[in-house]
This record gives sequence, structure tokens and C-alpha cells, in this order.
Amino acid sequence: MNKKYLVLPAVLVVAAAVVATVRLWPTELRTLREQNLCLGMLTERTAGLLQDGMGGAVRVDESGPDGSGSGAKASDPVFSTVCFVNRENADDKSGMRLQYTLDVRPANALNDPPKGSTPVGGGLKGWVGQRQSEVQAPDGCAKEMGRTEAQYVTVTLKVSPVAIAGRDWDYASLKKDARTVILEAVENLAKQYDCAA
Repeated sequence: MNKKYLVLPAVLVVAAAVVATVRLWPTELRTLREQNLCLGMLTERTAGLLQDGMGGAVRVDESGPDGSGSGAKASDPVFSTVCFVNRENADDKSGMRLQYTLDVRPANALNDPPKGSTPVGGGLKGWVGQRQSEVQAPDGCAKEMGRTEAQYVTVTLKVSPVAIAGRDWDYASLKKDARTVILEAVENLAKQYDCAA
């Protein structure tokens, strides 16, 4: 048999092995998404901080715009998924209680902070408000996340009225927990894409 005909199959086998190794090699993105909630942004402990005080297990619904869930997206679903963080009702007859939502979007600027909000601090741009918080991921994240049309990536947290009322309108406590939730989300997102400041 002529050796020149064996070169191509050998090259193809090596290329297939390299592709399989790269796909199976553990990455920060895969690890965090397997261990955490909300596409890897929140640990279960942190996800449960913002709640209405009525108990119940934390349940997360990662839904895309068509409502079919993040599993329906072929590639990275981070920009097309809203994470709904709920609590189960004790009687389990009336479903879930929405506590807050968390989503990631490309943006060219932050929205103006509402009255009563405070700067997020920690070297990040953004604010924490009574009902909504918005923080920019570190500057290099938009490029690393493949969002070259936008200058920044913004993480937005919206607290449900149920959680606010359950806290007896204690905005100081809500803002403290909201700050913890959104900072962990931004930190873990930056780790996934290796774009931390």
C-alpha cells in the first residue's frame, strides 16, 4: 500500500482528537454553568437572598424569548435568556412566587439611575436601586462575549413587588441583598469569559 494514501486519514484522526479534547476540556464557563444557577451567574445561596420571607425552595426558570428554555438555544444563550428566580409555595397548589429576574444585554451606556439608588462600587460602573439594579460587566467583556456591536455588557436585576412587600418595604435590606446578587452575577459572568477587570 502506498504511504501517501495513509497521510490524509492520519491527519483527520489527529484533527478529530484535537477537536474532541477542546470540546471536553473543562472551562470556567462550563464549570460555573454546571455548578450554579442563572447560566452560571449565581450560587444557590446567593440566589435565595432576595426573597419575600415566606419560605419555599428556590426554583430557577431560564427562559428565552420564545419561552422554551435555555436548552433550546444552539450556542451561548446568555443574551437571549432571562433568569426568573422563584420560590415554591408551601402548599404547592398555587405554583411559584416570582422573587426577581436577572438578564444580560449588550449596551452602549447605562440607563440613568432612579431616585434613591446608590453607586454599586467595587470598581464597577452601575447602581443599585430599590426595585431595579444595573451594572456593567468589566470593559473587555463585550469583546470576549462576541458582542462587538456594543461597547458594554449590562447585567440587570429587577426585584418583584412580592419580594419588596414581603420585606415590609425595607429598602435598605433589599438594596444590600440586591447588591450582593448583582455583584456575584457580574463576577461569575466575567470569570466565564475571562474578562475580569
